Amino acid sequence: MGHPWCLNMFSDVIKKTFDELTLEELYQILDLRNIVFIMEQKINYIDTDYKDQYCIHYMIKDKDQLIAYLRVVPKGKKFPEYALSRVVSHPQYRGLKLGEKLVKIAMEDYKGEPFRISGQAYLKSFYERLGFEVVKGPYIEEDILHYEMLAMNLE
Repeated sequence: MGHPWCLNMFSDVIKKTFDELTLEELYQILDLRNIVFIMEQKINYIDTDYKDQYCIHYMIKDKDQLIAYLRVVPKGKKFPEYALSRVVSHPQYRGLKLGEKLVKIAMEDYKGEPFRISGQAYLKSFYERLGFEVVKGPYIEEDILHYEMLAMNLE
């Protein structure tokens, strides 16, 4: 754990609709989001926003344990464009670029379709490296500074 040579031990990116998720996967998704967003980042919000049911869920696992996750929100459910949402890596697996891998694969799956995000301000340069540009902000969302960012996703 924590070393690039371990990456080959991790699963390939798993992609599932909400209905394809196992109960264990759903539980682990909610748990990881709670660990990072509520416990670690101290965001006081309700994570279950009833968008998960429409999303495609991207996961990386270490054996059977979820270690990185994001969801692709369909056009019209959050923004007019597709959205990346709930991008998260388990604290013990940070620095392995798992979030970057998930973002790149999700965007490749929707090549030619723009993506809009509401990204936490401290991740602005991360998203800029992945082709996003600030279109609004900064602004406060869930008591945290955010930027609305757009990637045309053409290349």
